[in-house]
Amino acid sequence: MSNRRYPIHPIPGVGAVVVGTGGVLLARRDKAPGKGLWSIPGGGVELGESQVESVTREVKEETGVDCEVLELLRTFDLITKDDAGAIEYHFLLNHYMAKAMTQRTQPEYPEGEVGWFHPDLLPPDMASPRIEELIKSQRNRILSIMKDLISSNV
Repeated sequence: MSNRRYPIHPIPGVGAVVVGTGGVLLARRDKAPGKGLWSIPGGGVELGESQVESVTREVKEETGVDCEVLELLRTFDLITKDDAGAIEYHFLLNHYMAKAMTQRTQPEYPEGEVGWFHPDLLPPDMASPRIEELIKSQRNRILSIMKDLISSNV
């Protein structure tokens, strides 16, 4: 996707709280904003692609995990300004709950990091407090999906 930095309009994107047997799927971000910090997988919606298709594609690309999208959870605006006060990034992000259909992870890049985290044991270096709050707000649902996946041997 071109012109993510200093865009002329908000950029649509998606993120996924993907739940597997080991908890929530997180990946270290490889680009700004939040480069090097843990976050849920996601990215920009491509032209002609539905949001659900975008979620499943982004999760697979970034983590190697196949998932099934369950529902829309929340919408966020991510707006960051540079030191001069200009809008450096503006994303309109729809976040979805998804269930992992596979558990084996494979980072998108050789230096990438992907992991499963229990919702009560998230890493201290999360990219966004709003993402951390979103995960915590879904704790009971996450634990229920984890239990169902463990009992079904996914």
